Amino acid sequence: MRSSTGMVLAAVCLLACAGSAWERVRAEDTAAAYDRYLRDHADSDYASQARARLALVRLRSKPTAEGYDAFRAEFPDETLLAELRPSVESRVFERVRAIGTASAHREFLEDFSAGEFAERARGNLEFLEADGFGARPEALAAFAERHPASDFAAEARRSAEAVSVRDLSSFRRVGLSVEIAPGTPSPDRLVRVFSERATRRYAEAGIALVPLDAEGGPSAASLPVRLTIRHQEETLRADFTAEHGSASGILATTHVTLTRAGVAVPIWSDAFSFRAAGAVRGDNSVLFGVGTQGFWSSFFVPVATWNTSAAVRQVRKLEKPIASLAVSGTRAIVLFTDGDLEMFDLGDPEQPVLLGAYRRKRDLSRWSGLHVAGDRIVLFGPDGIEVLALRGGRFVPELVLARGEVGTIVAVESLGREIVAAGSRGIVLIDGDKGQREVLLERPVQGLARSGDRLLFTDGVSLFVSTKSLLRERRVEAELRLGRGFGPGPLHVDDGQLLVLAQRGVAVVDLSVPNQPRLQSRIDTSEAGEISDAARIGGRVFLLGERGLQITDAQGAHVVDSACVAARLRVASAGRHLVMIGDKTLQVVDATPFLAEPAMAAPLP
Repeated sequence: MRSSTGMVLAAVCLLACAGSAWERVRAEDTAAAYDRYLRDHADSDYASQARARLALVRLRSKPTAEGYDAFRAEFPDETLLAELRPSVESRVFERVRAIGTASAHREFLEDFSAGEFAERARGNLEFLEADGFGARPEALAAFAERHPASDFAAEARRSAEAVSVRDLSSFRRVGLSVEIAPGTPSPDRLVRVFSERATRRYAEAGIALVPLDAEGGPSAASLPVRLTIRHQEETLRADFTAEHGSASGILATTHVTLTRAGVAVPIWSDAFSFRAAGAVRGDNSVLFGVGTQGFWSSFFVPVATWNTSAAVRQVRKLEKPIASLAVSGTRAIVLFTDGDLEMFDLGDPEQPVLLGAYRRKRDLSRWSGLHVAGDRIVLFGPDGIEVLALRGGRFVPELVLARGEVGTIVAVESLGREIVAAGSRGIVLIDGDKGQREVLLERPVQGLARSGDRLLFTDGVSLFVSTKSLLRERRVEAELRLGRGFGPGPLHVDDGQLLVLAQRGVAVVDLSVPNQPRLQSRIDTSEAGEISDAARIGGRVFLLGERGLQITDAQGAHVVDSACVAARLRVASAGRHLVMIGDKTLQVVDATPFLAEPAMAAPLP
């Protein structure tokens, strides 16, 4: 009996000792204290609490979204979760923004409905569920008023304001001023040639161009919008001190600006130059000499019908040359020429936020394209294909196929988990999980797109429509011959319409009857200049190239507006926005004012 009593007393003492130690540990509330307690009292009644508290304080010191998921699964106690949430909320919200979907925001609010980021998440959720409210300025303005904390509020407000700017600044008459620097040969002829080109271009767009005299003239005040062409020619001396020496000659420079009185930022501003090596100043301008075809083919005057600079967002400069981009929701994924990736959130295009990056091992591989298919990203180019999974904003490599296996790839589409790659070896069907390959077409392909279950592709002469099963039988459903001279290449599909990028312009093809593609319109480089890419939003075609961003009429047949942008390499649509890349630049243009219905009455000065 004395022995039993002693054991009970010992247990009570141990329990009291463990309880006292637990009180001290809880007061200290550190990882070291909980770890020490578990070593000394591993079997105490407080051990499970100690393990939970140890995990909590460790996660609180280094919070991660993944850590929160694991903690919640192991320790579902709501008291602990409530204590932990303030420490991890910002990390979890960062992941939600990287995912960028309505469902991700909805799940966040289930756990953090009263947190610091809750109101921001509610606004984001409403915006995403409404598909960005389209090009409806009233709805955008009302949203920004309701949810000022949302990541989309600032840009929604800008979009509504840009439509107001459009309505208040629209014009159909422009004053023309041609200024030739003193001492420049052939001043009268230069004035005549520049004026004729400008007048003809504006007449095609339905805008009256009114010549102004050198002093501005009495009518200048009634023409608040002015097109100014300034030309000068300077003699250059030979310079062999620089890394790349230059010979003597004459440099001709022509500046073109389109401005509106009272607005500091030009609607458009560009410069064109021509260097005549070895030339000396004579009686004629060097622009009328031999070898100036390049200057005159690139020279143009911009056509705009309102202050389109209000739709152009600031340029984001990046560190390395860019090859391509892809857009998913409000996220833009940029592919660099070395195969690295960066993902930006464009909820506020004035301030793109870097969400994540992927760094490839350095090698000589070359990359030219990017395709997003759900939670997977496909990099492709001259050296094959790489497939990455996008998980919670992080890039995870899944599949690599070298050029020796698939050839040089120019375009990629997806059919469920299958990848369709087009390029030098034709069209190859790839199992996206195992990498197994099947050749569907054995001839070089210049462009590829998908419309439903149909595949559209070009061979440099024609547009073809087929399906996976038909290609296996070596058959196509339809052919639309566009001509070798036109040179059809890359393809973009949007809402029953197909954009065909070609060497000599862009064609719009109607796909309302999928097996009967019909040429709807075509814009040649003679009207739009060299075009590097095109996109379609709300039935309007946006052309990107050497002349900046140009907007066509509803039929896609003629350029009727333009915006001056710095990024002129690739363009992709993102809701009501256009995302563009240049050599090392990322830029966004708000398409809302180009798409929104006009006001009942707009001033036409």
